[in-house]
Amino acid sequence: MVRRRFGEIKKKIEILETGILFRSFFLNGESKKLKMKKLFLVAFVSLVYNSGFAQASKTDQVTAKNNQHIKVFMQAAKSGDVATAITALSYYVNAEGANSVYEDTLAMLYMQQGGYMQCFYWADKRLKVNPDDLVLMELKGISLDKLNQPKEAINVFEKLYAKTKSPYHAYQLMELQYSIKRLAECLATANSAERLEYKPEFTMTYNVGEQVGRTYLQAGIFNIQALALYDLDKKAEAKMYFEKALALDSNFVLARQNLDALKSLESGDNKVNGTGNTSPTSPANKND
Repeated sequence: MVRRRFGEIKKKIEILETGILFRSFFLNGESKKLKMKKLFLVAFVSLVYNSGFAQASKTDQVTAKNNQHIKVFMQAAKSGDVATAITALSYYVNAEGANSVYEDTLAMLYMQQGGYMQCFYWADKRLKVNPDDLVLMELKGISLDKLNQPKEAINVFEKLYAKTKSPYHAYQLMELQYSIKRLAECLATANSAERLEYKPEFTMTYNVGEQVGRTYLQAGIFNIQALALYDLDKKAEAKMYFEKALALDSNFVLARQNLDALKSLESGDNKVNGTGNTSPTSPANKND
């Protein structure tokens, strides 16, 4: 039978076209080498600080530069110490009072650290002030997803996708909808996503067991679309979309396994795919 739970699959969507600058950091905060991780943290902390700093008035900028907590924050950024950066910025925000622009930065830092509850707190708080902020909406949506609140995450990503028409947000929304078997909604999102523009650099990475693969984002979308069709017993259409995914990337392991499993069922064979099942597996999904 089709596997109903997401597997232990990590993904990273590498898209920057919507102007949400921090997405590539959000979705995979793990570096394989310590040196690279340090460089990554320095770049991330500096980026989110500069984002918050740019939003402040000139007077506030001067005040912030001379503030002891901000000095500690910047020192932590240089050394790649995100935990200390968070602590220093928390002190600064507390001293500044409510609705500081640096609360946005705290939300971003907590996301990078995997502090999803804290990220949600700050993102949700700031959205009450800036309800149309796309970065904050995405932070909130991803946090809810990571906190196993898919229905609430869907609500956020529906609003976000309506605003951005981003292929990335379409993928996130489809994945969430499929995870709780809102199959008709998943297909509606898929139909909308087919009309979007995709670039070759829109890619995603995924794990199957110990293996790591990379494929085009649109191929990942076709894979989920096919799974939803399969679950609705539309096997001919499901087969077509698995084939579409493989037409974009013949090395897309998940789509290949799914198509092979489907063909096996059609032929009456009892061959299994790489996961030990005779039916399509999960899409390239979240890292719990």
